[in-house]
Amino acid sequence: MPYAFAALVLLVFGHYAWRRQIARDRAERWLLENKYEVRELRTPWLVGVGRFPMSLWRSSKRAIVFRAVVEDKSFGGTGVVWLRVWTGFLGTVFGDDIDVSWERMPKRDIGDEAPIEERWADRQLDLLRRIADGETTFRPARRDAVAGAEFDELVEYLLAMQRRGLITCGTPLANLHGESQYAAVTNAALTKAGERMLRGNETHDETSA
Repeated sequence: MPYAFAALVLLVFGHYAWRRQIARDRAERWLLENKYEVRELRTPWLVGVGRFPMSLWRSSKRAIVFRAVVEDKSFGGTGVVWLRVWTGFLGTVFGDDIDVSWERMPKRDIGDEAPIEERWADRQLDLLRRIADGETTFRPARRDAVAGAEFDELVEYLLAMQRRGLITCGTPLANLHGESQYAAVTNAALTKAGERMLRGNETHDETSA
């Protein structure tokens, strides 16, 4: 009997370790896809109440939670993000089964050089204004290689703004015939955070004037 109990305990812990590794791989892939460099990634003992919304249709026992200290390669600075990865009994993880909760958004230290995306502050505000004025679709200005490269860069920046919660937009459409990787970005819209940023900048400009 003791041997059977020990075997059961080993099986339970082994199954958890296996699910945790699969979930960790998914969390690392999400961070990589969103251009975050991981400085620390661990599974905390406790997760604060309210960190993630409650799920009414699945048990939290099916989820593995990670706390990551990351460096934002798009905007610069370091921050802390919590990731909840939902796994099935057989270790299956579906593409959308990951919840994100920021403990601290990335923020650069004084004296840190801004990454290239952050250096186009004027471009960011221009994009927010264009979307606020009703522009919902972005396409390459021309079909040559230079315009294609510029548009691909613009799409990456729109996606970075989406990750920051400033805008929402559809999945970029692939370009199968032109010089750019992307053909268009559609359904662009400001979020409440994007509206606040735009209003805050306009208020700052009026005060400065």
